[in-house]
Amino acid sequence: MRSLKTAVCFALAFSLSAVVTAGPIYGTIVADNQPVKDTDIEITCGEEPPLKGKTAADGAYRINVPQEGQCALTLPAYEGKPSATIFSTPNPALYNFALVKNAEGKFELKRRQ
Repeated sequence: MRSLKTAVCFALAFSLSAVVTAGPIYGTIVADNQPVKDTDIEITCGEEPPLKGKTAADGAYRINVPQEGQCALTLPAYEGKPSATIFSTPNPALYNFALVKNAEGKFELKRRQ
C-alpha cells in the first residue's frame, strides 16, 4: 500500500511540475474584423522545433509553450509567412492579432488590444 501512495504522490508531483513550468500562449486572430478560423499556427522558441496548433472557428488559439523567453508566432500557410514576436512566461500570456495585407500583397500580424 505504501508503494502505491508513493507512486501516486510522484505522479501528482510530476504532473503539477509540468503545468507550473508551461507557458500557455493564447488569444485570437482576426482579418477584416472576422475570425481567422482553422488556420495553422507555429510557435518557435530558440532552437526547439516549432509547437503547432490551429485556430478555432472563432479565431481563438491556445498553445502550451514549455520554454520561457522570446518566441515567434507564425502563420505558415499565408503569403510571406507572417510572424510576430511573443514572450512565454510561467503565467498565461494573451496575444491578440489582426492579419493584414501589406502593399506588396504579403500578410503581416499586427498586435491588437
